Amino acid sequence: MPASSSPVPSTRGSVGRHALEGGAAVAAASVMMSACGVTAALALGAQSRTALSQLVPALVSMAVGGDITLDSGSAVTGEGQTGALGGMSGGGLTLELGGQVSALPLTLTFLGTVVLTVGFFRPLRRRGRPTPDLLWARFGGALATNLALFTGLALLGHGTVRLPKGLMQDMGTGGSGGRTGGIPGNGLSSVGFRTDVVSTVFFALLWVVLVIGIGCLAARRTTLPRPLALSGLRLKWHPLTSTLAGVFTALCCIPLALGALAGAAALVGPPQVAKAAGAMLLAGPNLLVVALTSGLGSSWQAAIRQQQSEVGGLMGGSGPDAGAGAADGIGSTGTPMGGEDMDRSIAVSSWSGTGLPLWLVGLVVLLGLLTLVGYLAAARTPVRTARQEADALLGRHVELALRSGITVGTAAMLLCLAAQGSAQIGMSMMGSEMGGMTAGLQ
Repeated sequence: MPASSSPVPSTRGSVGRHALEGGAAVAAASVMMSACGVTAALALGAQSRTALSQLVPALVSMAVGGDITLDSGSAVTGEGQTGALGGMSGGGLTLELGGQVSALPLTLTFLGTVVLTVGFFRPLRRRGRPTPDLLWARFGGALATNLALFTGLALLGHGTVRLPKGLMQDMGTGGSGGRTGGIPGNGLSSVGFRTDVVSTVFFALLWVVLVIGIGCLAARRTTLPRPLALSGLRLKWHPLTSTLAGVFTALCCIPLALGALAGAAALVGPPQVAKAAGAMLLAGPNLLVVALTSGLGSSWQAAIRQQQSEVGGLMGGSGPDAGAGAADGIGSTGTPMGGEDMDRSIAVSSWSGTGLPLWLVGLVVLLGLLTLVGYLAAARTPVRTARQEADALLGRHVELALRSGITVGTAAMLLCLAAQGSAQIGMSMMGSEMGGMTAGLQ
């Protein structure tokens, strides 16, 4: 073959180029997460209650593990009604509203992970094999960009949300009257939110480290430094991790596609369809994790509970129903201030909307998926040589099954933690809790 027709290996690229490409991968991931967050917020109608320029950075921060703190400040309401609290007089009651939201919108996390992985590893495919220092430069560029971007997003993720009508009654404050002796809760019509910068930056950096670290084991269509590509760790775990990553990616695309279809149907359908599309575009993988891990025995519970008022007995005596409350023995340890028990709890794992309990459906689907993963991983695992077979402690398939059990068990535990969510909001007066509400999935 003439020398001119021989393939010429592509260049490896400079350190600066790899650093810039690593940063570009993180930037593209954050753009994709923001675009999905905007779409979901529009489908849910959030633009009528807050500014999307403030809400979307908060959603993206939550997608990597940041917490949201709620705080309304103080509001004076109920002029001339403090006499019921020990004969006090003045301009009214000083009420405060606060709480916290902790949840991972896993659709945003999934999209950001896919874009980050492809942007980080795929450009290496058509180049000469990089040296370890080039991969470290690429990793450093991703970390530096991640630190700058998510610090900015966390700082931008603050604003005000107008509260739905009737929320104060549901929290047990009595709204504009009732068992609370006429203490109005409508003095607080909005609540402020702000993203915790420290937790957002820490978990964002941890997210990048985990994605790139797992990608070094699972990535298939790429070129890695020779010491890493030929390491025993990658040779042992690559077939299984790449298979699990591919199957999980395909599964997460299902709720994403359903959300897109529901969004298209919402153009001509009722508003409820749009809200369902927005929920799927935020938390579709969360629901998928709940369904599948129910088959492993996880007892998921979805609950909404009222918080007990610390001044229930005192305030109960200030309203028109004080005598009835005293006769019934309801005081500070009885029903919440609204006079009605609003607690709700659902055993999600036992839900049988399809005619079969969710845990059984999850178990059947999970068994099929594990069989598929085992088959694909065994097909991708190189056959041992005679010497390797003689030195091995376990048979090839037994060793693969053991690795699969460890990997699936660890992934299930982490996904259960990621799919959980909680929200708490409460109203206080003069340092005492008047009422509140907590909601969660765990």
